[in-house]
Amino acid sequence: MADIRNPSRGQPAGGGIGLRNSADLTLNDRNSQPSAPTAVIQKNSAEEIRIGLAEYNGHDLLQVRVWADPRGGGSDRIPTKAGIACNVRLLPDLIEALQQAETRAREAGLL
Repeated sequence: MADIRNPSRGQPAGGGIGLRNSADLTLNDRNSQPSAPTAVIQKNSAEEIRIGLAEYNGHDLLQVRVWADPRGGGSDRIPTKAGIACNVRLLPDLIEALQQAETRAREAGLL
């Protein structure tokens, strides 16, 4: 079972590496090597959730980030601060946690 903690009570399972805003990491960092998104989920008409892998200073990362239409117009969506970048080794724990959330949502009649 994944070690899922309440964020108000402490650090999430697995700790993390100290990174600045990972939205910056996606586009602007010369040390970051993002790949094409593995999956894109349409959130609403103006936003999508992109899931993919990246490399930062020798660390393999999983990125789950909301991308949105730019406020000033333009055709290319931009990354927002909403999302996470964590070590890819946490992927099995994240999958298990999401499966638990799905089970609870189904039990509650939400899905």
